[in-house]
This record gives sequence, structure tokens and C-alpha cells, in this order.
Amino acid sequence: MPNVSRASIHHALDRAAKTITAAAGNDGRASRAEVTQKLKELTGVERQLVDTFYRFIDHRDAKPGAVVTKSDVAKALAEAKDKLVSAYDLDRNGLSPAERAKMGKVGQLAATLAETFRTPSHAARDAAKVLVSPKWAPNALPAVAVEALSPSARRSFEAMARRAVQSGDLLDPPIARRLTAGGEPFTVVAQFTHDSFNIELYNSNGRKVAGGDGWNTSADPISWR
Repeated sequence: MPNVSRASIHHALDRAAKTITAAAGNDGRASRAEVTQKLKELTGVERQLVDTFYRFIDHRDAKPGAVVTKSDVAKALAEAKDKLVSAYDLDRNGLSPAERAKMGKVGQLAATLAETFRTPSHAARDAAKVLVSPKWAPNALPAVAVEALSPSARRSFEAMARRAVQSGDLLDPPIARRLTAGGEPFTVVAQFTHDSFNIELYNSNGRKVAGGDGWNTSADPISWR
């Protein structure tokens, strides 16, 4: 396993800090409830990192369980980069597996996320895993209103809806869901039958960036395009 650069791990922490800050309301103070709601948009290691990093920030406060301010996030981010990541890179050539093994949970999660290049296809896989495995769970990700979809995503959604009507009970109505992967927002448009599915992924600019289809089980491979 190759070393993971400090810069890439720092970037993963930056993303987690940005997500926590985004969860705050207009007052810039992120409560546990607001962060918990934000976590519903995330998956996998990224979700674990944001949750764990928020707990790290909260425990640094004199009154754990209170709200977390932007200043709290900034101070904790600087400390995490210095003491939880850089301090373990003794030879300054990136974090080796042995060095990573000595890190705390926040650093290890950030390193794991950093070593995964989050292409749109990776994000589509994340979405499929949440929605399909171990069984079909359409409400596993936050819903997106049809009118809020980009033109291209809406055209695809409406085409799927027409096919569902025409097929009778063979096709489920399509769904539109929100997913955040690698700190980037995506929209998921998917349609299922009793044993198969089709999934499409759109980026923040509304452009389709990945798609795939497969059987409605975790054991069967998905064909991506």
C-alpha cells in the first residue's frame, strides 16, 4: 500500500470541516441535530469522518454537547492537521501504513478517504450501495423535488415515469435523491423493478456524469457506463 500524502489527508479534513460548517444555520453555529441531518446526505467513510470529526470538535469545547461555531471548527481543523496527521509523518514522505496505524480515528478516516479518488463512478457506486444493499431502500438518501432537478435530470426522470406508467406493475416510479461524495454534491435518479435497477448520477452543474444498471442484489455486479 503506497504512502498517502499529508496534503491529501489535510484536504479530506478540509472537506469534513466545510461540511460541518455548511450544516450550521444562519447563525453559523452547528448543533448535533443539524450535523446529524447533514450526515444523511453522506455515505461510507466520508460520513464516518464528518461524524467523528464533529465529535472531536465538540469534545474540545469546555461544554461538550453545546453548539459548534465556525471558530471552533477552524481551531480544531488546525489542531487535527498538526497533531493528528503531520505529527505522524516523521520522515516527511507521506503517511505509510505503519504510520497510519498509530494515528487516531480522525486521522485514519481522513487518510482512508484521501487515498480513494472520488470520481463520479465512485459516487454512483456509493449511491447504489446505499439504495440497493442489502435490499432496495428508496428512502436511504434525502429526496430531491422533481422541480428542483436540472433540465437533463428532469427529462430522464420524466421518461422513467412514463415507462413506469406504460409497463403497469413491472417498473417502479423513478426516484430522485441527493448524495454527497468526496465533498461534492450529486443528484441520483434511479428506477427499479422487482429484481433490477437503473441508476444515473448528475453533478452540481446538472450534467450526467455516470450511470449503471444491474440486479437488485448486493451479490451481482453493476454494469457502469
